Amino acid sequence: MHINQDILKSIKEVTLHNNAQAFRKVYDHYYSRLFSQALYYLNNNPNYAQEVVSDVFVALWQSRSVLDKISNPDAYLFIALKHAASKYIERNYRNQTELLTENLPESQSSTHFSDSEIVDQELQEKYKTALTKLPPRCFEVFRLVREERKKYSEVAEMLGISVKTVENQMNKAIKILYEELKENLFSVFF
Repeated sequence: MHINQDILKSIKEVTLHNNAQAFRKVYDHYYSRLFSQALYYLNNNPNYAQEVVSDVFVALWQSRSVLDKISNPDAYLFIALKHAASKYIERNYRNQTELLTENLPESQSSTHFSDSEIVDQELQEKYKTALTKLPPRCFEVFRLVREERKKYSEVAEMLGISVKTVENQMNKAIKILYEELKENLFSVFF
């Protein structure tokens, strides 16, 4: 296996001299690959992926005094990313529900359904019913973020509210949906 010697030199520079430029080289070298992998772990959500990759690089900078002990930076960073993604999901259980409900299937128009299609259709109906339990403003924020794929900042600007309010409304929506759908989450996996 070939390890990039320039990256190893940059890591040594970071460790020995707290060299921010050398750290930037490491960052530039790994960012896109780590981001792509984080997207995979986090159901293609770029906001979550960006946050997790940032967490990995922050931790890397914080532990820079021992970085030269890493013999395989590729393996180290991808394992760190996997752990960071797992911790992110655990830390944000409300977002887990969002990740689970994101790919609920659309209703089928065919009259012949398999058992799994019937379960999928029932789950979709329960999801739609749960959405009706959201307060109007909460529903509007959720709809813009989840269905129209708007960023929090875009929703805030559109509705004339703060980004924090958008975040609070999304958390409220996820909590309500989680409560409404938690008994059905088992069927999503099995």
